[in-house]
Parts: sequence; structure tokens; C-alpha cells
Amino acid sequence: MSDLIIIKRRRGDYIEEEGKPINVQLSSKDQTILNLKKEIAKTTKIKPIRQWLTTEDKQKVFEDNELPLNLSGIKNGQTLVVKDLGPQMLWGAVFYVEYLGPILMFFLLYKFGNQENYTLMQKAAYWMVILHFIKRILETKFVHVFSRDSMPLKRAFINCLHYWIFCGFFLGIELFYLRKFEKFQSWKYIFIGFFALFEFLNLMCHIRLSSFRKRPQQKQNDGDYVAQNKQRQIPFGWGFGAVSSANYFWETMAWVSFSIFTCSYAAMAFTIFSFGQMLIWAKQKHKRYIKEFGDRYPKNRKAMVPYII
Repeated sequence: MSDLIIIKRRRGDYIEEEGKPINVQLSSKDQTILNLKKEIAKTTKIKPIRQWLTTEDKQKVFEDNELPLNLSGIKNGQTLVVKDLGPQMLWGAVFYVEYLGPILMFFLLYKFGNQENYTLMQKAAYWMVILHFIKRILETKFVHVFSRDSMPLKRAFINCLHYWIFCGFFLGIELFYLRKFEKFQSWKYIFIGFFALFEFLNLMCHIRLSSFRKRPQQKQNDGDYVAQNKQRQIPFGWGFGAVSSANYFWETMAWVSFSIFTCSYAAMAFTIFSFGQMLIWAKQKHKRYIKEFGDRYPKNRKAMVPYII
């Protein structure tokens, strides 16, 4: 027995009037949103990664490709709308490219600089940046669970520019070429410790968030395991008791520690710019949490900075 799903195309804010709707028939057993998108692609030639699939009123978006159709809320005979998002890049690939850039930049700038005259601060700063982005890569591989499969190729390019140029190149040039630094002062050791602490707290926040996005499995009578619907939870612990985006707060504090440790103008500028962008994301997430959880969401919790914002 198959379910009939009617698909229309949307361009911009308007449903395309030319052509007829697409009728897609899928067996509800063992079928997912990704299976539906693959069937849509056969007719529309829009690859699943480029599809933005919604209800006609845009009130519901079907972006979780692993979600079984029988848990998606899609009903037999329902009309859905698909929009072509244009060129996309997988989130995982974006992260790998973003984070490999600063590692490569820092490695080359460090190696081709005058290593004999490097201070202990410069050497420590080199490893702090390298290890920070190695941590990011390992998180991408083993921790992160992405709510969306891809991002626009243009946005991916901007993100890479941010990390490769504004962090890797500008910071490396200043630290290893443009400025002369005084000998390492022992009191600065404390900021290496702060940096490591904030990196650890950031990691624990990511682990906590990823646990919410992993779909639980339920064993059926025939022995097979079927994915259940994911339920978003209110995050607690590791700073989430004070702010909705504790991961962004600890990320910022790590870069503040690095900026004070190095007294680098490029690091300060990168920290300020990154904080501004993360604050925008944090406010958006904070509003989503309040809308989704209503009165259950802690009223004294801020978006990103405890007791302030």
C-alpha cells in the first residue's frame, strides 16, 4: 500500500503556476524524507541536497532527511512545496574546509618565519591556534549532529574567508612577521590555563547538544530497529543554566583569553567580529527556545552572556 504525496514547485515566495503538480507514491514502511526527496528529484531534476521541502503555508519544513515518513506528519494526499536552494555544500565539508585553512596558514607562516627569534609566547600561541582548530575538526567528525545537510555555496565561501584570512592569515602575519614581542612573562601562563578551560567547556556543550539530536532507536517485534522522532530538549549544565548558547559564550571566552595572552590586534578584531556574529545566532536560538518551550523555558536565562545579553 502506498501513500500519495502531491508536490508543487515554489520560486521565491510564489508557487509556480506553470506545469502540473507532481504525484509521488511511497510505501510508508521504512521510507524517510530523503527517500521522498529522491523521488522528487527524478521528476524535477533538483538534487536532494538543494531541495527546500515545506508545507504550502511554510509552517513546517522537512529538513531532517532521516525522519521516517510515518513520523513526519505528512498525510496521504497532502500537498507539499519544493524550492530549489541553488548550489549547496555539505555542512561537514564546510567545517573541514573552514578549519583546515587556519591550520595550514599558521603552519606555513610559522615555518617560514624567523623561528630562532620566536618568544615562548609566539610558540605557545602557535600551538593554541593549531590545537583549537584540530579540536574543531575532531568535533565535526565525532560529535556534531547537523540539523541541516548543507549551506549555500556562497555562504560557505564567506565562512572560509572569515577563518582562512581574518584568523589564519592576519593573525599569523602579525604574530610571526609584523611585530616584535617582549620576552614571555610568567603571569601570562594563567591565560593558557583559561584558554584550555574554556575550550573544554565548549567541547562539553557540543557533546550535550549533540546528544539531543541523535535519534533514539526502538526495537520492533521482528528484531529490526526503527528510528523514533527526535524531541528537542531544554539544555542544562556546562553553562546552559545561565545562557541559551553556552557553547558560543565559552568559544568567545577562549578567544578573549588568547587575545589577552598575545596582545594581538588581529586576535582582538577576530574575537570582536566572531562575538558579534555568534550573538546574532544566539539571540535567534534564544527566541526559538522561548517559542518552542513557552513557560517551561527558564525566564532568567539570557541568550549568550550571563546576566547581560
